[in-house]
Amino acid sequence: PDSVTSIGNGAFSSCSSLESITIPDSVTSIGNGAFSSCSSLTSITIPDSVTSIGYYAFEYCSSLTSVTIPDSVTIIDASAFEYCSSLESITIPDSVTSIGNGAFYDCSSLTSITILNPDCEIYDSAYTISNGYDDNVDLYFSGTICGYEKSTAQAYAEEYGYNFESLGEAPQTALLGDVDGNDVVDGRDASMVLTHYALTSTSQEGVITDAQALLNADWDQNEIVDGRDASAILTYYAEQSVSKE
Repeated sequence: PDSVTSIGNGAFSSCSSLESITIPDSVTSIGNGAFSSCSSLTSITIPDSVTSIGYYAFEYCSSLTSVTIPDSVTIIDASAFEYCSSLESITIPDSVTSIGNGAFYDCSSLTSITILNPDCEIYDSAYTISNGYDDNVDLYFSGTICGYEKSTAQAYAEEYGYNFESLGEAPQTALLGDVDGNDVVDGRDASMVLTHYALTSTSQEGVITDAQALLNADWDQNEIVDGRDASAILTYYAEQSVSKE
């Protein structure tokens, strides 16, 4: 039910006849081994509320063919999807900052894995992504790792001799606090935020109209651009100026 906020360690482990499950938006974490060895589970949609997928969370889910990982997830822990022998492809959103050791170990049907965060920390081991063994019992991945140019995905693929498919140059990420779009956070940005707040607080049209600029202006990410954002940006600029000296 919606009252559940976390699925604990081993909660449904070895429920071998479980075929489907609906996780409510109230859940923020999926514990270690939560669905381990649920061999009849065919698909699962992880809601936007979940931020972490624990160790061994879906290991040995041998019938799992589809997994949707939302942008809210930041960590895929070690062995999370190991031995998911029916999983053919998966996309790791750019919100994920780390993929643990063995996360996709021996996923024998996996032909494609897309990693959208160019700086995602991929555990440096052949165990992290693999779908079989060669005659010398060395791990390999015969599928394709997709990622951006000069990304950690490309570096990982090249280190282990895996196929890599480029998605082109990584999109530039927005710089929080850079309101005027010049790739620098300075006093001008703080001044624009303060002026914008002064106008909008009196029901006038603000000076910041671009959608991305408004997101950059909202320093504390509370969906309100106000004096506190201006103060925080100015403080950040002052600290950066001192450190450069």
